[in-house]
Amino acid sequence: MSKFEDHRLLWTAILGRFEAHSHQTHTHQALGWIGSLKDDGRDFWPEGAPQLERWERGCTELGEFLSRLGTRRDLKNQDLATAMREFIQEFEHHTERMYQMLSEPVDGSNNDDERLTQVFDWMNLVFRSSIYALLSGWIEDKQDDFLTTITINLATGESSQETTGTGMKVLKKYQRATKRI
Repeated sequence: MSKFEDHRLLWTAILGRFEAHSHQTHTHQALGWIGSLKDDGRDFWPEGAPQLERWERGCTELGEFLSRLGTRRDLKNQDLATAMREFIQEFEHHTERMYQMLSEPVDGSNNDDERLTQVFDWMNLVFRSSIYALLSGWIEDKQDDFLTTITINLATGESSQETTGTGMKVLKKYQRATKRI
């Protein structure tokens, strides 16, 4: 038996390594983890509770930040350092509020230590996956370049779809970093 078999699941097993995925995949994963974190709020507060509304609003704002990365890069011509600083400020603001809300006991909530630890682990996963998405958004060779053309015949209702393009290309010097650890 390997000495690592009995350890908890590591972030690399969940996310994969940075070089193994494109910007689009990193962003998709980060948005999924944020959605899971958003859903976790329902474990602590009932529907309509102000804490749940703040929790969900914070998660929504983090997701919107990541969804607008292309706009920040291309339309606003924002540099990576500025985008990272702004994201980290958003993340710190929202997660600090979440920590505060979780530290306040609520009647009928599921605030046991194990559950809180799990939520804090999710926050770490959200942060790491979001940073991967952010950083990869500014690296040209981490971009998938696909174009999907959908043709619809309005008379018959028939449709066809054609996808062209290429996935990201990992530079030779980083190919080792795509393998599992």
